[in-house]
Amino acid sequence: MNKNPGDWKKVLCMCLSGVGDTLTFTPFLRLLKQARPELEIEVLVMFRASQHMMENNSDVSAVHFIDFIEGGALQSLGKVLKLRRNRFDATIAACPANRAEYNIIQILLGGRRIGHRYNHVDSINLNRLKNDWIMEDETKHIVENNVGLLPFCGVQAAKKIPALNFPLKTADHAAAEEWIRFHGLENQLLVGFHAGSALFKNHIHKRWPKEKFAQLARQLVDQLDARVLIFGGPEEDELKKEICEQADCGQKVFAVDGLKLPESAALVERCRCMVTNDSALMHISAAMQTPVVALFGYTNPKMLYPWGARHRLIHKELPCSPCFFYSPKPAACHANLDYACITGIEMEEVFLACQDVLK
Repeated sequence: MNKNPGDWKKVLCMCLSGVGDTLTFTPFLRLLKQARPELEIEVLVMFRASQHMMENNSDVSAVHFIDFIEGGALQSLGKVLKLRRNRFDATIAACPANRAEYNIIQILLGGRRIGHRYNHVDSINLNRLKNDWIMEDETKHIVENNVGLLPFCGVQAAKKIPALNFPLKTADHAAAEEWIRFHGLENQLLVGFHAGSALFKNHIHKRWPKEKFAQLARQLVDQLDARVLIFGGPEEDELKKEICEQADCGQKVFAVDGLKLPESAALVERCRCMVTNDSALMHISAAMQTPVVALFGYTNPKMLYPWGARHRLIHKELPCSPCFFYSPKPAACHANLDYACITGIEMEEVFLACQDVLK
């Protein structure tokens, strides 16, 4: 028998998408905890970076990690059924979660199933199995889509939505300061880049061309005497190196290596501007309240812009874009324009946007 939400004691929030999508769920967590401080809020993630980020979140009672990608079906099933023993009153699927697997996991976990229905391939992905749902709204940010679930938890809809929440420790700030001192960058104008993106679902095509990032780095150094920091994970080391070499600015363009994600976030916080593709680091920059120049291709900027931070959106207004929607389907250029939506963005336009947010 389903309890009234006011009688709930424990809920599990499923944040199974990437780090950026997990981060855009944090305003929901903050509002739920503020309204229901007695409620135990636990989180399930499948990426280590998401786990480390959520472990510092004071709105969360516990974080559970299951590697659904590498763990295999039987091992993952065993861990889900073990987690079910916690007897959650409800499971809440963070948007986006338009996958049949996520809905099956939600059923296996038990409790009342809360989440979204989706505008594309909704039925085939079993979203109709949710008990309580709202329709995905592609005109609203993911943060707003998530906050729209609060009434199912016995909480009134929020009039003011908080910023993204990526808590940092003193040690993270110390590591960022040490990195700056080591590279002699005290009192410099720091501009960050993230030229990478996730690789799953063909999202390598989110990336603005590395040659244009290199041109922009030269322009920022020559015109504004900036120092450019190129962020990215270990899998993007070669990309960062190539941009540094192509920029050819001597000791004024730096690849950021050797830092953990929270330490990188602390370094992002010290940048006056971040130029980034639609990626987790775009959302992390917004959480750090660093002004963002966000480069969008086939994804929807209305749903994904840097929430709560000063920003400029750069994207080509093509008749076919945005064309990517949330589903298991990989990205593809259906108009056969070779992803002109992102490759067609010119360096001069991005440089002017940088000047604008740096004022």
